[in-house]
Amino acid sequence: MIIAEDIKKMLRALEAENDHKSGGTAKDRRFSRNSVKWRATIRCEQGHACLHEEEREASGVIKDISANGARIDVRGSFFEKNNLLLTIAEMGALRCDLVWRRGNKIGVQFTEDPQHVLDLLRKIIPEIDETVC
Repeated sequence: MIIAEDIKKMLRALEAENDHKSGGTAKDRRFSRNSVKWRATIRCEQGHACLHEEEREASGVIKDISANGARIDVRGSFFEKNNLLLTIAEMGALRCDLVWRRGNKIGVQFTEDPQHVLDLLRKIIPEIDETVC
């Protein structure tokens, strides 16, 4: 039905506008970020319900990454929030949740153990000098 689709689009636009407008500062971060340019795909983890069926997956470029999260420039819109799987050629698949969105830029927090993510990062970026508290 046309009205239902219009309402769905309006709700998505409102959600995108109001979603996570403020973010933390660098001093609030537990782990330092590392600048990268890695291709990635983010999607709902298989077996979990997604909010918007037609936007289950998006590809993009990771701009920075740490042991507990990443900033990604996605192509198109991505509205999912929880039970996500971020697939990175350099590291494999990592479980995460969306924590902020500004247009086509999203921030995710890994739900994986930070030490595990840090170990993976050290294989690719040996100069990382982080410790897990």
